[in-house]
Amino acid sequence: SAVGRPVLGDLLGVDRGLVVRWDDRAADLFCHGGPAVLRGICGQLEALGSVAGDAGEVAYPEARDRVEEMMLGVLARAASPLAVDLLLDQPRRWREAGGGGKETEPSLALRARGEADGAVLSRLIDPPLVVAVGPANVGKSTLLNRLAGRSVSIVADAAGTTRDHVGATLDLGGLVVRYLDTPGLLAGATGVDAEAIGVAFEAMEAADLVLICGDPSAEPGPGIWDRLAPACGVVRVCLRRDLGEPGWRAVPDLEVSAATGEGMDGLVRTVRDGLVPPSALADDRPWRFWEAVGGAHGGALP
Repeated sequence: SAVGRPVLGDLLGVDRGLVVRWDDRAADLFCHGGPAVLRGICGQLEALGSVAGDAGEVAYPEARDRVEEMMLGVLARAASPLAVDLLLDQPRRWREAGGGGKETEPSLALRARGEADGAVLSRLIDPPLVVAVGPANVGKSTLLNRLAGRSVSIVADAAGTTRDHVGATLDLGGLVVRYLDTPGLLAGATGVDAEAIGVAFEAMEAADLVLICGDPSAEPGPGIWDRLAPACGVVRVCLRRDLGEPGWRAVPDLEVSAATGEGMDGLVRTVRDGLVPPSALADDRPWRFWEAVGGAHGGALP
């Protein structure tokens, strides 16, 4: 086939997919299958005497420089839609900053983002953890179902219905997060209920952001605060706003109703902007995005 022209065809009897030839020595094969299919195709290529990368290794011969090559690799695994435009613009930013080129590493002395900014933006690549905690039977499971747009958690009037954490991957305004709905915190819990509460605290200690939930008649207890990690973001949310005004001593950050949808857009924005502030997305400095993936695509540039 002509150079650069995609052709649909048989992939060595292993799969059917696209083939794009870049020059006389290199071509890309786009298959449908998982690791087993990749290993099969690579095995067939090696048997024919071709040089193939390890199964799962991806090369980008179309990249104009090393920054663009790394960007394409990170883009392929980025979880959040918000990452797309930001990553696509990185090669231009690094070239204009004087850090592009085939042979040279982007200089760390350039006006690049600092470590804190990089850690925030890495949440666009690997989803951060959001954990909802609070008293039993205040509507946490209903909240998760509303955010997910489907039934994920069991919902019942009986306290303690959720006795293990229930997780889902959610797209919150373009930011994909791992969301955990934890068991309700029951006063004086024993046995399996106490174990379930231990699960809730373990999840909370690992979270990037914690939603401390209650409803108009049940304010979250002060004991939750003692278990929060110092760097963890916190949002106090009064659920079931349709049942009345919250009688809380401390004013909640948000009041929402998963039943009616009241305040849900604001909750989504608050979580998204708390984890990846709009100022971080708007900053025009280049980003050492390859560090966000911990070497999964080659680590630091050579």
